[in-house]
Amino acid sequence: MKTLEEQLTEVQQAISDILLNAQEAWYNGQKVRKADLVTLERREKRLLVQIKRKNRGGIRVRGATPV
Repeated sequence: MKTLEEQLTEVQQAISDILLNAQEAWYNGQKVRKADLVTLERREKRLLVQIKRKNRGGIRVRGATPV
């Protein structure tokens, strides 16, 4: 399985490809559609949060009542 960072790189490359080129194209008379930009952006945001959590380390407890 790929690391979170590797997944993020792939998602960002896919987003860049859509922005620089087109999301849809015709090849040999068939319409080809790449991944949805909105879906890729959501995935990117989720991966960034996961990477931030991983790098922060440990479990955070907020609002707990001391015993």
